[in-house]
Amino acid sequence: MDTKERERTRPQGRTRPASGKTGVKRQPVRRDREGSKRADSQKTERVSPDVVYIPPKPLNRSRLALKLLTVAAVVIALVLGISVFFKVDGIEVSGNSKYSAWDIRQASGIKDGDHLLTFSRAKAASKIITALPYVESVRIGIKLPGTVKIDIVEAKVPYAVQASDDTWWLVTSSGKVIEKAAAGAETGYTRLLGVRLDAPVSGSQAVAKENRQPQTDEQGNTIPVAVTQAKHLETALNIAEYLERNGIIGKAATIEVEDLGDIRFWYGQRYQVKLGDDTQLLYKISCVKSVIDQMKDYQSGILDASFKSKPDGVVYKAFDD
Repeated sequence: MDTKERERTRPQGRTRPASGKTGVKRQPVRRDREGSKRADSQKTERVSPDVVYIPPKPLNRSRLALKLLTVAAVVIALVLGISVFFKVDGIEVSGNSKYSAWDIRQASGIKDGDHLLTFSRAKAASKIITALPYVESVRIGIKLPGTVKIDIVEAKVPYAVQASDDTWWLVTSSGKVIEKAAAGAETGYTRLLGVRLDAPVSGSQAVAKENRQPQTDEQGNTIPVAVTQAKHLETALNIAEYLERNGIIGKAATIEVEDLGDIRFWYGQRYQVKLGDDTQLLYKISCVKSVIDQMKDYQSGILDASFKSKPDGVVYKAFDD
């Protein structure tokens, strides 16, 4: 069979392209815009849950009234419990030596049968401090089921100050007036010299008597007093407090503040201490205490802590020198 015969007898079919790729081109699928919107809305409707409105239940007045009655019953029970079970049936007093426990109890105003959890502790403490001058501070607590505990701190009274009428009064380092000293008893206390009190009253704050009247200049203008007696009293009380901080309580015979540029005090009869002006008083007294602790028992003299001749140091000079 020749070549022409073979070509006639070959079955007719699809021909492959030379490149091996199909010759059919895919047409892009075009979506109708309206159809796309409908499809999106259907998806949204399927995702979003339906909102169902449930009307509120009608108010049950009887149930509300029952709840209110229950709350009221609980409150009444608590109040009755406090009134019946938590009452004062005893008072314990500690820290007292000048006054008896009965005196402190009477001054507080607290009585058996008072409500333990409702009485005013601040008011009771204020009554005690006002009625009993030797009491400096009060702390009141409770101990269930019915005990009140009163802890007081009594004032240390090693200081005597003369009033304008020549009487002597006992005061604390905080300036609280305690009471009038018996005649001649002031020598048993540390005396504050160089200042006088103006009409002192037990339980009140000490006030200095001003002994200098303001002067006027040529034009008639008032010239205020440069250093008031209030400043002298303040300085004396500060020195008393600083002595206490250094353990010198009742060991100082006098504190002399007549001249605030030349302040002095006597440590018993052994040492006359010179403090100079009213600057660095706490530091000066601390230095003096350190020196006294190192001195021999037989030594006595002048301790100069004015820091004039020896800055930041105490100079000792025996009385015999």
